[in-house]
Amino acid sequence: MGLGAAPSELMPGRAARRHGGLRSPVAALLAAALVAVGATPAYAADDTERPTTPGPITVVAVDTTWVELTWAASTDNVGVVRYPVSARFEDSGAMYSTDTTSIRITGLRPSRTYTFSVSAVDAAGNSSLSNPTLRLTMPPGDDQSPSAPGQPMAYDVAATLVWLRWAPSVENVALDRYEVFRVNADGTLTRVSEVYQYPPGRNSTQISGLTPTTTYTFVVQARDEVGHLSPLSEPVTVTTLPPPPSCAVRSVVRQWSDGACVAADE
Repeated sequence: MGLGAAPSELMPGRAARRHGGLRSPVAALLAAALVAVGATPAYAADDTERPTTPGPITVVAVDTTWVELTWAASTDNVGVVRYPVSARFEDSGAMYSTDTTSIRITGLRPSRTYTFSVSAVDAAGNSSLSNPTLRLTMPPGDDQSPSAPGQPMAYDVAATLVWLRWAPSVENVALDRYEVFRVNADGTLTRVSEVYQYPPGRNSTQISGLTPTTTYTFVVQARDEVGHLSPLSEPVTVTTLPPPPSCAVRSVVRQWSDGACVAADE
C-alpha cells in the first residue's frame, strides 16, 4: 500500500465507525456552509416573537440632499437582522434597509418635507411595530429660477378648445408646475391651466371653454418647488374655428288630388 492512501481514508464508513459515528471535517464544513448561504436555522423557524419597537429617530447630520439618521436598537429573543427604513414625501416614498442602527439616505430634494419611520425584522421574518415617525424639512438649496419655457405651439384647434405644447424649462433642482395664462386685451393675465410636474408630468395642456371664431393669446410660466418663477414664454396667438354647421330636417306634407297624403323630408 506504500504509495496509496490508507483504507480508512478511502472508505468513509470505516472512518466514521472508527471516530464513534462523528461526521468527517469535510461534512461538517459543508453543513456550516449551507447555513451560511441562507438555510434558516431551526431556532429561527420556531421563532414567532416579534422584536421590540426601535427607539425614536434622531437626526445625526443633514444637508440639502441627504440626511443621516440613528435610533435605539430593538431587542429580540433570537436576534434582529435588519432595520427597514421608510422615507415618504406626500403620496410617494422609498424603502431602505440597514443591519445597523443608523443610515445615510441620499438623493433627497431641498426644501421638501419627508416622513421617516423604522421597524425591526428578526431572522424568522417577524417584524416589529414602526417607531414614531419623524417629519423633517430639508434645508433650502435652490436659489435659481427656472428658465423661460419655449414659445407655445397651438395644435388640434377646434371651435371651443385648443391644445398647447411648449419646450420645457431648465431647472437646477426640481420643477413644480407650469402655469398657462390668457393675455387679456388690457395686458393682464388670467390663469387658464396648471400642469404639475410631480410625478414628472407633461409640457402640454388643453384649454377649453373658448368661444368659436375668436382670437386668443397665451403665455406659459414655470414655477419650481421653492416658488421661484421663470420669465414668461413668448406668446402664441390662435383663432378658434367657426362652430360646426347645424342641420335641420323639415317634413312637408303634400296632398294629391285623389286625397292621398305624402310626407317628404327636405
